[in-house]
Amino acid sequence: MGLWFVIGGILPYLALLVGVGGLISRILRWARAPQHLHWELFPYPSTPAGQTGELLAEVFTLRSLYSYNLRFWLPSLTMHYGIYLVILWMGLSALGVRDTAVAGAAGGVLAVAGAAALVVIRAARRETRQITAPVEYLNLALVMAIGLSGLITGWFLQPEAFRRYVIGLASFSPVLPAAEQLAPILFLEVFLLYLPFSRMAHFAAKYFTYHKVKWGEMAR
Repeated sequence: MGLWFVIGGILPYLALLVGVGGLISRILRWARAPQHLHWELFPYPSTPAGQTGELLAEVFTLRSLYSYNLRFWLPSLTMHYGIYLVILWMGLSALGVRDTAVAGAAGGVLAVAGAAALVVIRAARRETRQITAPVEYLNLALVMAIGLSGLITGWFLQPEAFRRYVIGLASFSPVLPAAEQLAPILFLEVFLLYLPFSRMAHFAAKYFTYHKVKWGEMAR
């Protein structure tokens, strides 16, 4: 019962504090960093609408990866869409939207399939093994752990239980989750604790990559 309470009633707050706080701290450090030597890339979008469209196109199609490393593009896109669907499932379920189980289950399957394919691609060829740091496998393993545990335990099929758990946490009266839900919750907590200090925080760097580096000349 003690470990159960730590995982279900204490770690969620610590994970949110470290995950969100660490990510904000990292973003602030990027914002205060000296101006990077910008790239003379033309044409570049000159309006807010064009810049937003450029960023969204990159986020949802990974077209840079498609252009420069096609082998990794489809499995990476699959994994990212799986993550997007899991996040969507969590948000909609917490808000009480019904019939979200399909999104959660689909997200879990896509995240696991994409991450597993990336592991195989990186490990199968000598040249990709040489340029793959061990931490890359750790990141992919963590994504697979969340997806697999959510699928195996049926966590993605229980949006009502997830909503009750989130409401309990939000009201500082945590209702301990069912035993089968502990594994995906624990892996999610580990993910949040690890996120600000890992390469997976690259999504938060997109703004700076484009606005401070690729389009830096616009600020001159």
